Amino acid sequence: MIRHWLTLRRGTLAAALVSLVGLTALADTAPRLPDEIVAGGWEEITFDGKRPNRYAACGPECVEITTEASVSMIGRPADADLTDRPILTWQWKIERPVEESDLATKGKDDRAVGVYVTFPYDPETASLSEKLLRPMVEMARGADAPSRVIAYVWGGFGNRGDTIESPFFGSVNAMVICRTKVDPVGKWLDERFDVAADHERIFGFRPKTAAHVLLTADSDDTGADNRAFVRRIAFSGK
Repeated sequence: MIRHWLTLRRGTLAAALVSLVGLTALADTAPRLPDEIVAGGWEEITFDGKRPNRYAACGPECVEITTEASVSMIGRPADADLTDRPILTWQWKIERPVEESDLATKGKDDRAVGVYVTFPYDPETASLSEKLLRPMVEMARGADAPSRVIAYVWGGFGNRGDTIESPFFGSVNAMVICRTKVDPVGKWLDERFDVAADHERIFGFRPKTAAHVLLTADSDDTGADNRAFVRRIAFSGK
């Protein structure tokens, strides 16, 4: 079960870090996911003051995300041993061309779809700021709250493989551009990333495990409408 994701309030760095690493179960007032999505182990993460996306099943291990001037996420535990299975693969497609966006800028950071991976907190490799914040995080969000995040995104600018710091969460949340506005729509595209190698390149050390996988679409800034499909998410060996 996903635990301890704080509903997002974009404010100070400390609040942003707590938001980033705090997974929590949703309140009963949160929008209900379709039974097929819940059966797949997914839980929804909504954000204060933001209209949530809509989710539906689109076949075996396939999730459809409809975004209409909205943003939310669904996530489930990954429990992936990255020593043996560091490769993350999936297929995705979008229905309409992606809107122009700038992932590095607050208020312009929409994306058609994203696949996020979170990682457990590791005191041996944590930065000083992470160590200082950790007691507060655990007190508020639980001892198993994850730490850093890599977001693989289909956005509106940049080049495949570019890595960008989150404009809200800074160095603990990196975004890797997978696809942009030049990529085809309405066609399934294959993705393959070495998550452990990406983590080592971005954060400076190789992780042992991944904690969660999350899916999202974000159109609250541009007000765009789009539909994304993601399927066959899996960790494997090289």
